[in-house]
Amino acid sequence: MNQEKPKVYSAEFRASSVKLALDSDRPIPQTAKDLGINPNTLHTWINKYSQPKVSNKAER
Repeated sequence: MNQEKPKVYSAEFRASSVKLALDSDRPIPQTAKDLGINPNTLHTWINKYSQPKVSNKAER
């Protein structure tokens, strides 16, 4: 049985991929294919990087 290790992408690559996908006129699956990544992975990164940062401090 030959299991592949999950690929690890740098934070810089993820951020630039999200920016490219959002700034491009092409569909996200096409952008993902061009980058050589799974479209679901790119969607996950877009959701993660598009959400506002949550502070650990409770608002008073």
